[in-house]
Amino acid sequence: MPARLLVCLALLALSAGCADEAPAPVSAETEAERLLSAVVASAVAPAFERARTHRADVTVSVYDAHVVAGQETATVVQAGDSVQVTDRAARGVLSGDATAAPRLRDPIAPALPQDPPYLDPSIREAYRVSVLGDTMIAGTPFRRVQAVLADESRQLGVRRVWAAVGADGQVGAIEVDRRSDSVLYDETSHVRVDLAPGPSGWVPRRVVTDTRTDVPLADPAHVRTVWTVREVDGQPVRRDGR
Repeated sequence: MPARLLVCLALLALSAGCADEAPAPVSAETEAERLLSAVVASAVAPAFERARTHRADVTVSVYDAHVVAGQETATVVQAGDSVQVTDRAARGVLSGDATAAPRLRDPIAPALPQDPPYLDPSIREAYRVSVLGDTMIAGTPFRRVQAVLADESRQLGVRRVWAAVGADGQVGAIEVDRRSDSVLYDETSHVRVDLAPGPSGWVPRRVVTDTRTDVPLADPAHVRTVWTVREVDGQPVRRDGR
């Protein structure tokens, strides 16, 4: 047998062997489940912890039935459990204590249970999961993933979750839609957190909470709060707030 033919046969055998060893392609559902494993109650908690030690300009806008009911701007230093506020200006009617300092809190932790239903093997079939494509946040690539409650007959709290997840599991943006029905009232809520890279890691850039409550024999109550955060300087403040 000619040497050239022997070489060709060897190459064909090698290529066939490589083809047999090639990994099976990952299904879209499996990829979605992998990404969703990062979408948990503590997904953005470290970002809010970092925000506790940095000086920031904060704008808080409160909406009632889609009309701005009040707006407040301030320079806020969250040092430990204390909050220092300067350059404060407010107009309209803000929810809560008008004299209290605005405090940036993580809305995702209370919106998601410790074991989200879309990650629970016993009930996750109630959700339709999908990868929506790629996006960029501050020059960093992320993949967008979503889980939507497909079985409307099930009261699982979380009706939809959406997130942008990086290759290292970093969540750059997240949305959660919830619904709670009871004899006394029905409540639907939407929360969203957008992060941005800061001097010590990712920090909150925009936080939205939107809640609608329906009470029998009363008009629905709808309150939307928007926090816009901009770091004034890149240096962490000391625990004494300076």
